[in-house]
Amino acid sequence: MFEHSVKVPRHYKVAANIFKKAFTEGGSVKSLLYDEKLRHFRTNVLYALITETIKHAAEINKIFESCQILTKEPRLDPWLAKVLAVELLYGKKALPGKSKPEQTILSYKEQFEKIKPQPQDESNTKVVRRPRYVRVNTNLLATSDAIRAFQDEGYRFIRCTSGSYNDYLQQIQSLTEYDFTQDYHVKTMFVFAPGTKLYEHDLYLENQIILQDKATALAVHLLAPPPGSVVLDMCAAPGMKTTQLAAYLRNQGKIYAIERNEERYNTLCDFVERTGSKCVETLNKDSLEIKRGDYDDVEYILLDPSCSGSGMDLHVHNYIDNTRLARLTSLQEKFLKHAMNSFPNAKRIVYSTCSLFPEENERVITNIVKASRAKWRVQDVKELLKDQWNNFGSGMYGSIGTRCLYAIPDSDFTTGFFLAVLDRDPKDLEKSHEHEINGSPLAENKQKNGKTKSKNKDGNVKETEINNDGGAAEKNDRKKVKKERASKTEESDQMNIKLNNFEELNKKRKKKKRSKEVTDIDHIDLKTINTEVMCDEKTEINTEVPEKKKKHKRKQNPTIDDDSQEIERADDEVNYIVLESPTNAINSIEKRKKKKKPKVKEESLTDFTTDDKNNDISNNKNIIEVNTEEPPEKKKKKEKKRDIDENTESVTTNSETIIEDSNKKSKEKKGKKP
Repeated sequence: MFEHSVKVPRHYKVAANIFKKAFTEGGSVKSLLYDEKLRHFRTNVLYALITETIKHAAEINKIFESCQILTKEPRLDPWLAKVLAVELLYGKKALPGKSKPEQTILSYKEQFEKIKPQPQDESNTKVVRRPRYVRVNTNLLATSDAIRAFQDEGYRFIRCTSGSYNDYLQQIQSLTEYDFTQDYHVKTMFVFAPGTKLYEHDLYLENQIILQDKATALAVHLLAPPPGSVVLDMCAAPGMKTTQLAAYLRNQGKIYAIERNEERYNTLCDFVERTGSKCVETLNKDSLEIKRGDYDDVEYILLDPSCSGSGMDLHVHNYIDNTRLARLTSLQEKFLKHAMNSFPNAKRIVYSTCSLFPEENERVITNIVKASRAKWRVQDVKELLKDQWNNFGSGMYGSIGTRCLYAIPDSDFTTGFFLAVLDRDPKDLEKSHEHEINGSPLAENKQKNGKTKSKNKDGNVKETEINNDGGAAEKNDRKKVKKERASKTEESDQMNIKLNNFEELNKKRKKKKRSKEVTDIDHIDLKTINTEVMCDEKTEINTEVPEKKKKHKRKQNPTIDDDSQEIERADDEVNYIVLESPTNAINSIEKRKKKKKPKVKEESLTDFTTDDKNNDISNNKNIIEVNTEEPPEKKKKKEKKRDIDENTESVTTNSETIIEDSNKKSKEKKGKKP
């Protein structure tokens, strides 16, 4: 930029800045006008200058290349130079200021005139003038009150035709200067004759009416969230569709309006506040950074990402290079994929662009819908609009392309626009609910912008959906899961208690047996309890005899103390002979008795078993009665029986011998007494 004392008129500089942003960043010119906060400017004049520059951009580029002005004047801003050249050649035909950039452009005027292409014969070219669309902000003004307000100013209200959409198109073309009617689809929108000036109208200055094109209003009309819904506007600035959503919801519900750019975010906040959109929560962040779980209550999503803006003027697409178009397409696919996969309760998504390129429209929809892990279906917009629309997507992308909508300036008398409606498969939505209930905590708190928010465990919106879409089944699933968990915990607790009891019982047995004296054997009541075995059915017991006890040998001349130790050892050994089941243990003993049948030894074994039983009764009353009849398991393999007999016989023989010796000594003592 030149350094000079005389400044360039500000409206030229602003127009050059918006012209640059429209081509480098995308977006509509109207949106960029709001971003600049130029309400004190004559916005219609500024808008006309920018659109005229866009219209003649191709011709200006050829002129600049021919005369090489940008090469000869390297300090000249190319965007400002194009605006000034258009004003000089196609606008006012003069530059009023005396700044250095203006003087430089004027010095090339003769060269421009020679290179300037001759105007084509436009006699056979049909000039289409688009009408003026006005949306009533029903947050501040009722539609009926707006009609009366315009009638009071001398405008004539013509009721919208009840015929077809084509009849409506003929009706709006015949509007005169002071006529206005209601739109065919969006009933909160009025249609005025082309060129109607409303920038300085009181209703506009008071934010009671919004100058918004019908094509952009169709996005909210087809999203159609009922009052009380939770909606996400992923690319909200400057806030046209956001405030329209608030009016559609009657300020009942919640709208998350997200904008990454700080300047555009400030514009969004200002516009939301001025329009009385109380249900809107603005967020200065990147929509792609939202994680699953942050805003799980979202039900409806409006996605209008950055695009080439080719629909804003039919000549814009001539200046979009392939590299920038590919970059925009990649970004649009990321946004749509994120919207489809990161919000488990989302039911409907409306994807829209102000572009006429299929690469940004049908191709994006087709690629992402086919690759998405969540199941979404592209709705037929023709059916949603009751067959009252004329332009749709290309059949090159199959049925998905033909289900999308295009607004064409020449035929629909709107700006160029693309729109697709995606609905989630109800079965996929139910699966998402089940996964949320069973796989993750419903009351997990999240921190968002200094406010604590939680998932909708008790939230009205989310619970209503669950109840409407099979809530009874989900409640039953919850009960089943709780019962299964409770039963598992009870079983584990019971097993732990039994194991603890068994360990305590063994400890008490060993303590009592060690403290028992040999003389107590005389006082034992001999009872036949061969059919009773102290063992818990569900408790596993070691059946192997310890190696140390197998090696034990009885002393030849034991004393009384030695006898008591031998009895204790034999007692411990018998405890280890309890096999996998009580029946097998008894059968092995019975089998051994039948072979030898020594009466004294049988009594001794019975005597010993009685002692063990009495000790157990004092500590644990859980005694299991076992049938003494021989079970049908006798026919088992011989090898197993031999192993069992060998283990039991070796220990039992030792115990019988020890008990027999102890009985003899006790009798000798009794005989010596007087």
